[in-house]
Amino acid sequence: MERNGGRDESMAKNKRSRLIGELITPIVINTPFFYIKGCKISVTKEPRENEKGYLPYPRKKYYGKLIKGVRKAPTIKKCFQGFVVVDFPGNNNQAREKLQRFLSLEGLGAHQKNGMGKIKWREQQEITPVRKTPQEKKLTIRKGLGKHPKPLQTAIKALLLHDFVHTEKHSSKIYHEVEITNSFIREACKKHHENGSEQNNNNWLIPIIRKYDGLASFLNRRIPRKEEKRYDYENGEIDCKAVAEEIATKQHSVYALYNYIYYNKTIARFYETITYANNKLRTHLLLAVNLLINDFKKGKITLENNRVKIVSLPTKEKEEENEKFLSKSLVLKRINPSKKGVEKITAILQERSAKDENHPLIAEKNHLRRDN
Repeated sequence: MERNGGRDESMAKNKRSRLIGELITPIVINTPFFYIKGCKISVTKEPRENEKGYLPYPRKKYYGKLIKGVRKAPTIKKCFQGFVVVDFPGNNNQAREKLQRFLSLEGLGAHQKNGMGKIKWREQQEITPVRKTPQEKKLTIRKGLGKHPKPLQTAIKALLLHDFVHTEKHSSKIYHEVEITNSFIREACKKHHENGSEQNNNNWLIPIIRKYDGLASFLNRRIPRKEEKRYDYENGEIDCKAVAEEIATKQHSVYALYNYIYYNKTIARFYETITYANNKLRTHLLLAVNLLINDFKKGKITLENNRVKIVSLPTKEKEEENEKFLSKSLVLKRINPSKKGVEKITAILQERSAKDENHPLIAEKNHLRRDN
């Protein structure tokens, strides 16, 4: 009896107060987990933990705000939609005071004056904290490159240089082309957008650049924002020719080149593409390199005959990987329609506008406007 009583007391001590609310409007915050006065606030898809002991990640949205009198693209803010879970430390009078404080709040996050972050509090619970299983380490961009075999260094160098040359798809993303002295790397950088170029040229770098360039673009591109120039002109002009020359001097050492792209403030001002100006060219290049290094450590790419080779996945793993990215790839297809699709839509709109102009009611309105 005493043992059971001691267990009940320990469980009672471990219990915590929890307040659950539902978001009426999206909350504008950078991360869905944050603290206020020692209380952990979690914005989550469901107000209960999953099998691993974690609250499910909420739906991500974006909030745009136009500035009156300024001809500029809207300011884009990250926000989330779902439930708000507030966990209070301890179960004493101080926790009860904090609970009353949160119950008096009608919203959280930024832009509350504009109606964002409104909360409707649903219920209060007494919970016992669940032990969480360790999560996998997230991808981080390395500050330093570290030691790697020579063929992998060649692949890293090619990934760092592939956007600084004129290709079939686009010109150099810093306007001026970098003179790459290594003919093997130069050929791979110039031809990685050409279909079937790796079979014709027997250049093992082409499939490496194609894979990790595409993967880095896929992971980074979320919100399209178009700009006329390849960098932020409002912060002053950049001598692109001098930047190209400086990159050319760093190309002989993969470590010097990586550090230059990582730390240089001028490179950080260039966009990855004009249509995705929210994404930086620097982040794109470093992400591609770090994805390559991670796959090498996981055994997804190997070294054979002094070259880097992509290991072909079994059919089952390929299907799982395709299912994982299926919904995201469909979204990207909608954002970037094909050239034929654009021409078809344009033709339909032109026909519709011609019909509208000939419509008697619209013609009469236009006539009245001219008279006024």
